[in-house]
Amino acid sequence: MEARGNAPSLQSVLADAASVRERSRGRLIDRGLDPDHTIGDAESGGAIDIATFYEIIGATSATEKAGQSPTHALARLALQAGLPSEVADTLFLAYNQQSAEEAGHGDKVFANAYFRMGGAAPSGDLSAVGEGGDAARFLQPSEDPRENKRRLGSFAAVLGGIETFALQQVFPRLMSLCEHWNHPIGRDLVRQIHDVVRPEESRHVLIWRYVFHQLIAPKAPTVIDAFMQGTNAGRTQFGGAALDRETLERMLGTHSPTPRQLLGKDRVFDS
Repeated sequence: MEARGNAPSLQSVLADAASVRERSRGRLIDRGLDPDHTIGDAESGGAIDIATFYEIIGATSATEKAGQSPTHALARLALQAGLPSEVADTLFLAYNQQSAEEAGHGDKVFANAYFRMGGAAPSGDLSAVGEGGDAARFLQPSEDPRENKRRLGSFAAVLGGIETFALQQVFPRLMSLCEHWNHPIGRDLVRQIHDVVRPEESRHVLIWRYVFHQLIAPKAPTVIDAFMQGTNAGRTQFGGAALDRETLERMLGTHSPTPRQLLGKDRVFDS
């Protein structure tokens, strides 16, 4: 099949990918790291070496950073969704804080490790969800508060699915690889994930719960089903398994988190 217009051929795409990987290997070697050193096994089979781990960290950094723009937009959308003032103010503060934390995860945690391994900053095109601009544009408020509320609930569901998957699978997997690597960069990354990223990501999941109990739970069963479908859509977007109804209901809990819990001012105990 011939390439049409300006679309790149398969050969050029493969050549570009090989060139990028070769440059990455060169950066690792320059840093005194063996790109072929194995630190784990991929779930799909095969080994994960340092070169592959470098690519994973770059993608994680860019994906976390991509959460900054849409969560910033969510904070402002909450103020124009016709919500009770206490709920609107709580979501504004919580999403505004999350926006800063997502940027910190991307820039200060994973990008730092990526830079230390290869001396290059991860580019936005490594993100698994794009650079966040499309989502932020979707969240621009309309003149209809009901439509703004619908967008807020829809995106909160998808975002919650992504965050639950990150907490349950992505971060534990990264920590396991770092522990098998047993290198100063890996040990520092384990500490950062344990002390900074996971606690903050846990609060982001609380926002998902808060939106459900404040905006969704009182509604018709069809609205609740749509929220659950959106949550699972976020998980499956990253290859995670969909949550069954029982597990999802257990994770959502029977009551709303408090504003102080969302902002990290009160400790959260698992139910």
